[in-house]
Amino acid sequence: MQAMAAGYPLQRVGMDILGPLEKTPSGNRYVLVLTDYFTKWTAAFPLANMEASTVAKVLVEKYIAYFGAPDYLHSDQRRSFEASVVLEMCRLFGIKKTRSSPYHPQGNGQAERFNRTLLDMLSIMVDGNPGQWDDMLPFVMLAYNSSVHESTGVTPAIAMLGRELRLPLDVQIGNPPGREAQGLPDYIRGTRERIDRVHELARDHLKTQQRRQKCLHDRHAKESRFCPNDRVWLAMPRRGKLDRGWEGPYHVVEVMGPQTYRVRHHERKRRTLVVHSDRMKRYYARDITEQPDVGDRSVRGGTTRWQAHQPPLHPRQR
Repeated sequence: MQAMAAGYPLQRVGMDILGPLEKTPSGNRYVLVLTDYFTKWTAAFPLANMEASTVAKVLVEKYIAYFGAPDYLHSDQRRSFEASVVLEMCRLFGIKKTRSSPYHPQGNGQAERFNRTLLDMLSIMVDGNPGQWDDMLPFVMLAYNSSVHESTGVTPAIAMLGRELRLPLDVQIGNPPGREAQGLPDYIRGTRERIDRVHELARDHLKTQQRRQKCLHDRHAKESRFCPNDRVWLAMPRRGKLDRGWEGPYHVVEVMGPQTYRVRHHERKRRTLVVHSDRMKRYYARDITEQPDVGDRSVRGGTTRWQAHQPPLHPRQR
């Protein structure tokens, strides 16, 4: 398991789009989600569409304008995230754009996990009025960023901003002890010391969580080492309930990392794909001389026919 680590705020931000949801009176159907990998601070903005120009505009005007540009911006390979307008925006702000392998949502796990949480929280807030989710979104984010995160042991707010967010309950019970007026230099010094302590605590918790997740992943992980020229099945989106969802054979062209490979379909020589090993299964074939039965999947390579073994079950069927 290759975890994307971050050691300080805005080192790496994950980006994803949730939707389509119920169309609101304002015309919104999607949510742009931005999650800081280190602090877990998450921002969510309603969108009317997923066009690249819309995404870039919200990124600049509603995120970068308030927090500054992240070092890395990570997403899946959605077209609106890889369009020239977004890439040019990244170039102007010095942002390094990274992306996960297609059909492998674990590569953008920060945003993917939050999406499930956001849907659960919105469903509670809009009970009976699903068309009002964009009105409730700011309050959901206030609650989320004010809650202690399991991975860090602190709230996203104090990790990102150096202070807790004021909630209605705080107004009712008054300011916590120690919140006294002080000069700006003393405030800056105290804030820095507090942030350093919080970040150190967050790093310790994150390392513990990463070790735990790695152990769980490795315990259930399958051996998935492939070499150049290996033949593999490639898991594809299923088009129907009875579709096994595998395509092949593909040839491994390049080993790009411990779990990332560049592959090429045996019939589409010019096109290559970068894929995660979770989508790959070893392809076995045998040389045959008899005429295959109707319905057998066969491929031709020179003068030799190869009859492939039955494709494996799709990952979601296992």
